[in-house]
Amino acid sequence: MVQEIVVGVIVALAAAYVVWRYLPAPWRQRLRRVHPALAEAPGCGGCSACGSESGGCGPEKEKATRTVALPVSRRDP
Repeated sequence: MVQEIVVGVIVALAAAYVVWRYLPAPWRQRLRRVHPALAEAPGCGGCSACGSESGGCGPEKEKATRTVALPVSRRDP
């Protein structure tokens, strides 16, 4: 019985997160009256719009390029 309640709570929280994640921005702004943190946009999901230093986010920066040498194939053509 306790396991079913715990699973139900986890599923409910996951569903609430999905709804919040895809909620339109104007609706999220209305949630500011409840709590200011609810009006913030969702966290980094791997897009290139946040500008953080965590591996490629943000505006296009000068990317370092590196030449990689591959071994020559010894098979007959």
